[in-house]
Amino acid sequence: MKRGLVLAGGGARGSYQVGVYQALTELAWRPDVITGTSVGCLNGAMFATGQWATARDMWLTIDTRQVITDPPDPDQGMLNFWQETVRCGGLDVTPLEGIVDRVLDEEALRTSPIEFGLVTVNKRTLRPLELTAQEIPQGQMKDYLLASAACFPAFRPRAIEGKEFIDGGYADNMPVGLARRMGAEEVVAVDVDGIGVMRRLPADIPVILVRSHWELGAILTFDPCQAAQNIALGYNDTYRAFGRILGIAYSIQAGQERVLTENFIRPYAELLRRVMGANPSLTFTEQAALGGLEKLATTAAARALAPLERACELAGVAPEPVYTARQLFDEFLQQVDPQICLRFAPLFEEGAGICIRESAQAAAAPGEFLQALVAASLHRSQGGEVP
Repeated sequence: MKRGLVLAGGGARGSYQVGVYQALTELAWRPDVITGTSVGCLNGAMFATGQWATARDMWLTIDTRQVITDPPDPDQGMLNFWQETVRCGGLDVTPLEGIVDRVLDEEALRTSPIEFGLVTVNKRTLRPLELTAQEIPQGQMKDYLLASAACFPAFRPRAIEGKEFIDGGYADNMPVGLARRMGAEEVVAVDVDGIGVMRRLPADIPVILVRSHWELGAILTFDPCQAAQNIALGYNDTYRAFGRILGIAYSIQAGQERVLTENFIRPYAELLRRVMGANPSLTFTEQAALGGLEKLATTAAARALAPLERACELAGVAPEPVYTARQLFDEFLQQVDPQICLRFAPLFEEGAGICIRESAQAAAAPGEFLQALVAASLHRSQGGEVP
């Protein structure tokens, strides 16, 4: 079966795709076709020519000034930035062109066993142009790569043979259709929450969608620290998409189901049932605190972990590591504010009845209530008391 890897556009968030490709390689999932838009096509060109390590090192070292000449000053405000950018016809990305010059091997891309395709858009007609490497005229590969990444009006259009082209995201920011036209029969599609047209995923071929629960940074801010975090998230999310990691937002090693059930899922359900029995209004408070995270779960087991993961997120637990269940429990208990736990402790006492004051506090601060509830469940499963 012919496999396609589809890489969406999203500026600096494209570092996430480096982690995805690393994980796919380890999982022995090798694409026969790579299509991309904007930063996705720039990454895809490197992946197709075996330059994953080059892509990783580039993302871990470049900053905004190595991509854009005179990048926006955050102190000038977004309105002033856009007004000035439009007045100048777009930002100057000459440094980005230099990067493409250094990493692009046009002949290697044309002869790669991995077929490559990209999307750009004619600025005047707004008609999309989908091209495979073989359809791009000799010597113009760099031009079309930069045309696909010309994020107008932020970036200047790319002129090719008297015509101006702009970012492919104006037509198809995640070109699954192009991959299918190139023969892909199954697809891994990588979304980095970029700006652009996102077409409905086709129903006639299997698509594994890889995307992050977490913010991946500003689209026009290139930062090595953010890139390192994004690479780790992309790596973990790919293993999750292939069923090798547990969790929705956090990454928990597979094989931890029993520990999770005995030390969180069951104690949490029992405590929640008792607290809700005395204070029924807290049912809505817990749902509000979850913030819809449970809706992202694809199984009942994953939904049962949503309160733990949401509490970890609210407490500031780092999302990049792959945790054992006990490591995640311990990290949360170290990060959660003890004062929050004390504030809601009367709700969790044995034989507690209606707690009007604490219920009102929970309604006003549902996230704090959820953290206290999760902490109480973990402490009780370990035979301890809430601090």
